[in-house]
Formats: sequence, structure tokens, C-alpha cells
Amino acid sequence: MTNNIDNNHPIQLQAALIPVCKMVIRFGLHFNEFVRNLQKAYIHAAEEILDESHINANLQAIAIKTGMDRRTISEHKNNINKSFTNPMNKMDMVIMQLQIYIANHTNKVINLKKLQSIIDSIYAKHIRSKAIIKELLSNKIIIEISENEFKLNLTLQQQLVDIRLMADEVDFTAKRLFQTYYKNMFEKKGQDIKLLQETCLSSKIPPSKHKEVSDLLKNELKKSSKKMSAIIASYESNLPIDTYPEIGVTQFQFNSNADEKN
Repeated sequence: MTNNIDNNHPIQLQAALIPVCKMVIRFGLHFNEFVRNLQKAYIHAAEEILDESHINANLQAIAIKTGMDRRTISEHKNNINKSFTNPMNKMDMVIMQLQIYIANHTNKVINLKKLQSIIDSIYAKHIRSKAIIKELLSNKIIIEISENEFKLNLTLQQQLVDIRLMADEVDFTAKRLFQTYYKNMFEKKGQDIKLLQETCLSSKIPPSKHKEVSDLLKNELKKSSKKMSAIIASYESNLPIDTYPEIGVTQFQFNSNADEKN
């Protein structure tokens, strides 16, 4: 019997997670750290589902719902393993130590021996310092000014700050998007209100026209955003932010890259 499934295409869940994983990798979060964060999110999600069903969210109930080991759940809930609480990835730690070192030296330069020492103190020689230096150079975080001397790319540092600020917005936007899908898929009929989900797209527009279409859509989104902001403002009370649950709309454009494998 022939298997009709195309193994070159990831299943839907994998396809949805690929953009998330790409961002996580670009931000320097290593796989083990990502898994730890995912475990915490899984536990939190299970607790919310159990609470919605008026079931006591104890270790056994969470374990049954998630398939996770009760010891792992207990560890996360009680923060037994302190080193994994709000982890900072190792590459960020290297960059932070480099910033501290450079700030305390007037010539703003670090030699190879000191750079290797900082890397080894953080990675504990599990990964060779040469490989980390290659990664720092390829990402233009450091610049080689001579055979044994380096300096921080200050322009890139500002870009990284800007990217991290955008990452905060990504966190909230992604959370809102999935909350809308979850609400519309699983909330019982007759409860509250159904939230609008609408997508307009085409795969028949030549790439040469993409910029023109993108600009037109951007203008329409800006006009729409002004109207919706006015509606929201007209219903607001004179109260502090976060007094009530959030309600609103998030709009974004998308454009699948022509060279991206689907």
C-alpha cells in the first residue's frame, strides 16, 4: 500500500512552529532552554484548561493532561532548579560580559586570550571558544581589528536593542493571535462573543507587483487603524491602564518569501 503523505512537507504543527523556532534561534536561545520554557508554558496552559473545566489543577491532573512526568511538573511549579528560572542564554551572557569589559577599558579593545577566557567561563569548555568566536564574527557582534584583537560592533548593539524591543511586541501579538484561535475553536456556543478572524491573500500576483500591492495594503491598514482607534477611544473610561481585560484588534501584513520552501 502506498503512503500518499508527502514527507517533504512538515505536518501542520511543525509548519506553524518553524517561524517561532527561527526567531528563537536568531535570539540565541538554545534548544534545552527553549524546551524548559515550553514545559513551563505547557503546565500553565494545562492549569488554565483544568480551571476552565472546574477541575483541581493538581500534579496528577496536570500530568494526565500533558503527559509530562510529575517530578518535572513539581520542579517547575516549585522552582526547585533555580538555574532554569528565567534563564539567560549563554550567548547573551558572553555579549554582556564583553560589554562590561569594553566599558571598563579606554581603548575599547579585547585581546584573543581574554575573549577566550570569557567564553570558557560561560560555556565551561562544552563548546570550543574558537567556534563561539566564529559565531560572534559571522553575526557581526564583534569585529576583528588585528590577528589577536577584537572590538564590539556598537552599531549592531543598538540594532539588537531595537530587535529586542520588537520581540516584546511579537510576544503580545502572538499571544493575542493564538488566544483568538483558541477562543473561536473551543469556547462553547452562546458564550460571550465570537472574535473575527479574516485573511485576504493571493498566490497569483507576480513578485514584481508585490511592493506595489504591499504599499496599497499598508495605506488601507493605516486608515483602518485610525478608525478603530477612534472607536476604542470613544468607549474608554477615565481609568488607569489594565483596569479591565484588553479588547481590540491587531493587524499585520504578510508576504511569503519567493525563495522560502513551502
